Amino acid sequence: MTENTQPMMSAGTELFNDPNCTINITPQGAIPNYPGTVSNKNITDAQNAIGQLTFADIWRLPPFRIEYGTVRLDVQGAIAGGGRNWQVQINGMQGGSTISATLVQGNLATASSSERQQYVQRMVRNALEQSLASRNVMNVNGPCR
Repeated sequence: MTENTQPMMSAGTELFNDPNCTINITPQGAIPNYPGTVSNKNITDAQNAIGQLTFADIWRLPPFRIEYGTVRLDVQGAIAGGGRNWQVQINGMQGGSTISATLVQGNLATASSSERQQYVQRMVRNALEQSLASRNVMNVNGPCR
């Protein structure tokens, strides 16, 4: 497996050298309802919640969520083509509470090997981290067969 990086990726993110599993992460604009105040604890808790997301979890439907400290990572719903909308939100906050948002396209659900599924999982986690850092909604798109 050759390791490279793609645009918008942080250092240390692996490119899976597989022509049948090419994943791109692209920003889609600012997160709507981003809160006025986000603490370091919120960021750390979000990173810990993101780290718990598995490939199987990615494709769940609401009300699935991962709670960690001050935040929750939950699937907001299905999107066209079988994908999912994932968001990290601060618990107990009125109004805008979303600090990370990622659209995962359905063409990644068909990853056919454990290596490909692990790659999809890493890339979705990476997109959530990028969203957390940039305050932008991220789109994760394949295909991955």
